Amino acid sequence: MDEWKEYAIAAKEAGKTYFTIGLELDELFGIKKSVDQLRTVCCPRIAAKTDKPRVVLVIADTHFPFQHTNYLQFLKDTAKEYGATDVVHIGDMCDNHAISRWQSETDADSATAEFDKALACVKQYTEAFPKATLLLGNHCKIPERQAATLGIPSGFLKSTHELWQLPDSWVVTEQVIIDDVLYDHGINALGVNGALNKATTSMMSCVIGHSHSCGGVQYRSNDKHLIFGLNVGCGISIRSYAFRYGKYNKFRETLGCGIVYNSAHADFIPMGAKYFDS
Repeated sequence: MDEWKEYAIAAKEAGKTYFTIGLELDELFGIKKSVDQLRTVCCPRIAAKTDKPRVVLVIADTHFPFQHTNYLQFLKDTAKEYGATDVVHIGDMCDNHAISRWQSETDADSATAEFDKALACVKQYTEAFPKATLLLGNHCKIPERQAATLGIPSGFLKSTHELWQLPDSWVVTEQVIIDDVLYDHGINALGVNGALNKATTSMMSCVIGHSHSCGGVQYRSNDKHLIFGLNVGCGISIRSYAFRYGKYNKFRETLGCGIVYNSAHADFIPMGAKYFDS
């Protein structure tokens, strides 16, 4: 591996941003790399298992503690039914409503009360899924962004692992590639075609979340390749005060999750009516 690539990977593992890494590469090696190029180099890759096919359960945005009451049971049932061997949480695990830069609802919990409730949810999910990969979404980064607004460096903050008391068997990263499928929260991949557009620009099959109303999978092919774009919807409760902003949205949230079999086959699994609130 090239020396600059080894440096970039080590710097990312140490918690440095891609912007900072780019500046350091320019200074140390005289190499200019974009953020997207650095993501490609630093993105963790998990190779295919040889003993049996890998089936990945993709948990959608949960926004703890504002997740749907029955979403966890739906996930456990889906994992069992489809024989999931691996688990990826697509991001926005916790909402951080009370510390967002947006105005909090007047009846919202305090930041401490919301955190305690969210932490209890995290513990339930890590017990149900002892090993998983967690991607960082825009809501996951609220504490870091708010600290930066006050001029507090990220080194003064707890890591995601420490903050949410995640087990060591949970991997936290921004993106991951599993069996030639890219998993990304999807911040810049909006709308009904967002996942497919992300797959097309990434030139590989892609799974995203973020756009809560766009659960589904689309395919694109040529004479040599078949790729898909999968949006896994969300697992939130639209009755929560944290989502009142979407009351008059044209499209409502789509509850569900994803199942990925390989780089040419994935399914969106909608959460059926039997799981809905009575």
